[in-house]
Amino acid sequence: MRSRPITAAAIAITLFAAAAHGDESLADARVELADGTVARGMLLTIDEETVTLVAEGERRSWPLANVRRVVSEPAGRAAAATVQVLLADGGELTGTDFLQEGDTGVVTVAEGRIVLPLERVRSVAWMAAGDERPAWRDGLPAEPAGDVVVVRREDGPEYVECAIAGVGAESVSVVLDGETIPVKRAKILGLEWLREPAEPAGGTVVRVAGGRIQAGLVRWSAEGLEIDGSLRLPAPLLRSIDYAAGRTVPLATLPPERADVEPFFGSLAAVDGLAAFFAPRFIAGPDEDSPGTLLARPRTVATWRVPADSRRFRAAVTRDVPVSAPARVEFVVAIDGRESFRRRLDAAAVEDGPIAIDCDVTGGRRLTITVDFVAGDIGCGVRLAEAAFEK
Repeated sequence: MRSRPITAAAIAITLFAAAAHGDESLADARVELADGTVARGMLLTIDEETVTLVAEGERRSWPLANVRRVVSEPAGRAAAATVQVLLADGGELTGTDFLQEGDTGVVTVAEGRIVLPLERVRSVAWMAAGDERPAWRDGLPAEPAGDVVVVRREDGPEYVECAIAGVGAESVSVVLDGETIPVKRAKILGLEWLREPAEPAGGTVVRVAGGRIQAGLVRWSAEGLEIDGSLRLPAPLLRSIDYAAGRTVPLATLPPERADVEPFFGSLAAVDGLAAFFAPRFIAGPDEDSPGTLLARPRTVATWRVPADSRRFRAAVTRDVPVSAPARVEFVVAIDGRESFRRRLDAAAVEDGPIAIDCDVTGGRRLTITVDFVAGDIGCGVRLAEAAFEK
């Protein structure tokens, strides 16, 4: 689908119509670009080639290759989620109910309907508002012979292996021993389809209200959000599209080619149990999308091979001590032996928070990070967060 040229008149008509009908689909948004700049305005369209924004009455477009992330901030959801839908490729959606219409699954939400192929649905859980994770999933059969219907019982959930034939508003149809049986929805806690795990269609991460999906192709307009041509959602559900995720290699996933460590008291590195303390290591992030945080102490010199086709290295650096601590440390990033970033980290340098690092690594072969002592100072550890190469 290619976007047709958008004239100033068309923009005006679209925005006027949205305002006249109280339509919040066209949301305030920001576009974070690969060169570090940020554009803000009214999100107009996203297609397979460009992101288009209306700022101060003017239409601006950027090729997807130059866009890192799009963030939309529409109004909040009107109703708490009471159903959780897990997808075969690891994605998640939430809403107020789930229904089956032929080969299609429908998640109802306050803003309308989410429609997707039933084959993408792996699990459905009905929950009380505010619940986060149904406990019955811990008791699912490890190797079921078919689909599983989880039935509510006073003494605990019952797992019935069968074939799920349909999901209606009042009942779920299951096939058991060749007979189709309707089961009242009020008795059912959840459904599990027998599905092979699927690979995500692409590396772009789309976050929607109450959910997350990995995608290969994303289209958005006031008419709706479309993912990979088959999953369709109401436009106001969009929260963010992270294009850089599919072009990003976290530093934490790359073993260093070399790491040399020399503590303030050099002999400590030879003491059993202390070598690992002084060696650089990654600390896992709060969620699966986080690239983790590198913790390194002076003096450390660590080198990584730059992934092919990388353009930028981005991270945020701060000290591993309280903000008011007087400790000082020198931090350097070099590409193929040439300094690209140097900063002396002390209380004054980081009083406003972590310092952003953005280095051009185009054509570079090796990236070296040095954490060094400042004369007369015992130094401190350094935390390097969100460290990643972008292609």
